[in-house]
Amino acid sequence: MAGLLLAGSQILAQAQTISTSNPGSAVTSGIVGVTGGQTARLNALNLQPVIPGVTAVACPATLEIYDDTGAMLKQLVVTNISPASAASLVFKPVAPATPANASALIRAVVFTPSASAATAGSEPAPPIIPVRISCNIIASLEITDDSTGETHTFTTDFRAMPAYFFSPLLGAVR
Repeated sequence: MAGLLLAGSQILAQAQTISTSNPGSAVTSGIVGVTGGQTARLNALNLQPVIPGVTAVACPATLEIYDDTGAMLKQLVVTNISPASAASLVFKPVAPATPANASALIRAVVFTPSASAATAGSEPAPPIIPVRISCNIIASLEITDDSTGETHTFTTDFRAMPAYFFSPLLGAVR
């Protein structure tokens, strides 16, 4: 059983598609094609509203572009996306050598780490209760034609990526 878990962990480690090991959430687009005459732009919009007099929660994010084999092509680490603001990662593929390889197949990933905050309980001795806070981010991916500026592909259809965590088995396995 332990051998199976170790073997499985190596497979899952190879299949990991985000470059961070922090807890949080990640979403991915499907695969889209982009040619040498086009530009891909991954956008991450912080949906938290601007509220006068209220300090916003820091909203870091990592934007990544991968090819269809899972290799990372480009990454942007953003320390904070302000409320009602966006961050963007632009990717231009290398011009293909042959028409048969006319487009690069890519997908976009947005990772938002969880932030911890502490809230106090009631009197007399307030216990500290850890709370997980996540940014409210919406991602979009657009492919535009470099010569005309026309958008050829636009999607906000991103799917949550499962997280894999391994914990030791309780009790001895013999």
